[in-house]
Amino acid sequence: MDTPLPLPKRLRNHVRLAAACTFSAVAVLYAVLCAKLTAVDMTDGVCDYGGCPRGLDSLLWWTLLAGLAAGGLWWSVVKGRAYRSGIGWTMAVAVALFALWPGWLGFSWLRGPHMDLFSFQVPDGPGAAKPLGSWAGNPDAGFVIRARADGVTGYNGEGRHGWSLPAPAGGAVCAMSTDTPSDIGLLTLTTAGSGCGNRLVAVDVTSGKQLWTKDVPKLVGKPSAGGSLAVTATADAVLAHDLVTGGELWRFPLPAGAAAMEVAADADRVLLMARTDAGVELFALGARTGAVAWRFPMPVGYESPRIVSASPAAAVGDGRLMVFDEAGRVRAQSQEPYVPTTGETEWLVVGDVLYASVPEREKRELLAAFSLKDGRHLWTRAFENDWRVRALAADGRYGRIAVVTEGAYHHLWHLDPRTGKPDGESTVLRGLRLGESFALHGRTFVNLDDDGHLPPIFDVVSTTGW
Repeated sequence: MDTPLPLPKRLRNHVRLAAACTFSAVAVLYAVLCAKLTAVDMTDGVCDYGGCPRGLDSLLWWTLLAGLAAGGLWWSVVKGRAYRSGIGWTMAVAVALFALWPGWLGFSWLRGPHMDLFSFQVPDGPGAAKPLGSWAGNPDAGFVIRARADGVTGYNGEGRHGWSLPAPAGGAVCAMSTDTPSDIGLLTLTTAGSGCGNRLVAVDVTSGKQLWTKDVPKLVGKPSAGGSLAVTATADAVLAHDLVTGGELWRFPLPAGAAAMEVAADADRVLLMARTDAGVELFALGARTGAVAWRFPMPVGYESPRIVSASPAAAVGDGRLMVFDEAGRVRAQSQEPYVPTTGETEWLVVGDVLYASVPEREKRELLAAFSLKDGRHLWTRAFENDWRVRALAADGRYGRIAVVTEGAYHHLWHLDPRTGKPDGESTVLRGLRLGESFALHGRTFVNLDDDGHLPPIFDVVSTTGW
């Protein structure tokens, strides 16, 4: 008959058995997670060029340490015959199962935040009309608007169709304004048998109601909504209408031989970029009368000049940001870094700051911030192993700048607009069907590719699973 072990020794045996089971359970959990990360989540099957899932290196070390600890504890358990107690086994299994939860939390901390697909609209299908752009409605309602050549569709906060505004029969939507002040967006349309476009339409982006429409022959480029103005360029003039009523306010005839390139409107002024006999010139027009306040010959390099902001008045020419005073004199201009104006350049203007993706010696793209008050380069932010800046958005609710970057994975960053420092770790965007062109509004992505196989819009949500 075996002599019962003293209570302290029995307790030590129970603790050793429980610890052995606990480390074994965590080691198995981490081994399974490592296999999942390497077999499923790793891009190209290697960790080169940032393709290694975040946290995998640390997880491998913790798997090894947990396995070694489990091996040492099992050796102690077998040597001391601590496995002979039924009560000990019951306690050990219970503790091991309970330990899986903090083990999972440790894994979640190592890999950082992730987001996955939450809801989406069914793809448009082959032959869908060309997407043109998107607007965001009231951020509290989560409303998003997507424009295609055959019409405009509003989606409510649940991603369902809220309203639809089709293009006229035999016609198409040609262009849309970038901004929607007072929740009013502008569209230029073409009617049957005309060029693109000859009709200007104002739309309430919340309800989809057509507020007013004007037939304006030979429209050029995008319309601009700013302050209380709806401004468009035509082949021979710049026209300003009241944004709410559509009444014509003024008309600025283009100089002889001039061709409008783009316009930008604000409450204080209207900027016109035009190609004239003297080259490319920037005109500042009064917001009330349309009278010329000043004009400036823009430097032209390999890329065409481009308007950044009407107020403050700023434009990019020859790769440099130029900020103008009230008299049209260059208050300041940036030197470095070079600011591109063509290709897949991403720009965002928030208040008096320009955020622009800029190249770093043609290796990758960085995000740079420039003051529109004095043209100063404020900061530059690199994004680890990511080589492209794919989308920029203002996160007004938290006062941050949202940035989507692409490397081996897509990441969502939130930056402090004053310093460019990340607000916490980036979020990995998992398994999202993103096209070459897309926009971000809060947690809603809008695909803008000429590909009917991608969902037109989808939402993301924080991932809790593996």
